[in-house]
Amino acid sequence: MLHERSGRRLGWMVTTAALPAVVVVILYAPALRSAYRLDDLAWLSLRNTIANGHSLVWALFSPQAQGSIRPLGDRVWFLLASSWFGLNPIPLHWLALITQIANVFLLVAAGRRLLGSPVAAGIAATLWVLNDSLVEPLLWASALNEVLYAFWFLLTFNAFMKWIDSGKSIWLGAHLAAMVLGFGTLELMVVFPLIAAVYIALFAAGRWKAVLPSATVTVAFVAAHLFSVQLPQSGPYRMSFGWSLVTNLARYWTKVLGPEEYRGIHNSDAGLAMAGTVLMSAAVLAWVVAGLRRKQPAALFCLLWFVLGLTPVLPLNEHFTPYYAFVPLIGLAWLAADALVGAHSRFGRAVASACLILYAFCQAPSTLFVRDWNLARSADVERREAQLAGAVREIRRIQPKGPVFLERLDTEQFWWGLCYGELIRQGYRDLHILPDAAAHGVAVPPSEWCLDPNFRLSTKETALILGDDRGKAYDVGSLTPHAVLAKSR
Repeated sequence: MLHERSGRRLGWMVTTAALPAVVVVILYAPALRSAYRLDDLAWLSLRNTIANGHSLVWALFSPQAQGSIRPLGDRVWFLLASSWFGLNPIPLHWLALITQIANVFLLVAAGRRLLGSPVAAGIAATLWVLNDSLVEPLLWASALNEVLYAFWFLLTFNAFMKWIDSGKSIWLGAHLAAMVLGFGTLELMVVFPLIAAVYIALFAAGRWKAVLPSATVTVAFVAAHLFSVQLPQSGPYRMSFGWSLVTNLARYWTKVLGPEEYRGIHNSDAGLAMAGTVLMSAAVLAWVVAGLRRKQPAALFCLLWFVLGLTPVLPLNEHFTPYYAFVPLIGLAWLAADALVGAHSRFGRAVASACLILYAFCQAPSTLFVRDWNLARSADVERREAQLAGAVREIRRIQPKGPVFLERLDTEQFWWGLCYGELIRQGYRDLHILPDAAAHGVAVPPSEWCLDPNFRLSTKETALILGDDRGKAYDVGSLTPHAVLAKSR
């Protein structure tokens, strides 16, 4: 009997998750060959720091990228990818795609338990994967941590609910293990105890002690993080508090609903976009109120999931990033599906259906647009890398030996060719940037990040080499390799 019930559960999960899983494949299979871009090339260069004197522990746990420490969010995967696959991005894109399909199954499992309807759970998963806030993490390897974070967060939540229902210690262990792995992936995991507390308040009153394990892990992580990392005091990651929190919440809200996003991309009528946003917002709030009147708090929980999930990023007033809504958006997807399936009146079903049709009409083309824009961006990076390789090949044909200084590199060309070292791996050595490259927009890292730490010589040494003709500087920003030579000096 137990095996029969387990088989039925597995059957409905596969059936319910099939459509959104297929949508994921259709939308993102074309991205499997999407080339590495700027931040990707920097993370791939992390392996050079080990060759240049740093330890593996430093590479995995030293604060990087605005003070973040994400060994399971980026470090491990890029170290393995650069060691095993070089510049072939397909394995990391496969990891993102497969993890996202797993996320669909976890979302369906949690949605069925939360909403009490397999149909609503499947609809929610489909709505989620249609949103264009998910595009960049599934195409851009450096945002892979959002996809992995979603996996650990949903696994943590599923195990938490099963522990609350069954009281079995195995689910408590799974809950805490997934949470720890989530913290190793992305620090946004700090919101989980808040969501767990809301769940307890709405569905398991009196079980407050169930929040203590996740709260303890979170406090320990925050204390260790603050001890190890100084929060940015300037720049886009500086935190601001006040009315900007409400403004940022409103920006994320209007973006994920769809009409304003569609207007921004396709330049449609502003009045219609505003009317659509107001209609969908009113419908969400009406369904939350209706649920509370019927003493069915699932809609309120879903709305708070969205709001609480965004709390860590709302103070980033100068860094609005669409994919920060990756996990919070799950709450709104559950809420919308619950309204469509749970509305009892004809009017209620009509409003829910209209809102979902409007959402799909706005988000599907927006997602395709953002996906194709990212693919075009990737193709442009490959074109500029090929242009640089051709230029260097022509330079070395004319000047086989001696120092070569490359001018007008862009940052991606620099990281690809000199820092990660693809040009060096192709056999071109003694390549340098000019000392003032950073002043011309090239993001120059510490020397240990580059395969050849001597990629930049001192101003004095550079002047001596250029002055006695031991080396030359070449403009590689030209459209053709042959034009480089005409601009050499």
